[in-house]
Amino acid sequence: MVAAAIELAGGPTAVAELCNVHRQTVYVWIKEWKVERLVDALKLSRASGIPIEKLAGYAFDSSETKGSRSRPTQAKPD
Repeated sequence: MVAAAIELAGGPTAVAELCNVHRQTVYVWIKEWKVERLVDALKLSRASGIPIEKLAGYAFDSSETKGSRSRPTQAKPD
């Protein structure tokens, strides 16, 4: 989806200028299928019309949050 967004936004050179990054960085985004910085993902999303959720990848692994929601137990009064 990142490659399609880059093409819709005018190609790697145009996106590199838009996001103020090196052109090689844009090719890394294409290779990894995600845009690392949220600011760049937002700029690319606005330029291409593709939702930012399709570009930014995952902020965290959902499996990490399943077990960590335990609440502290309170001692019952005797």
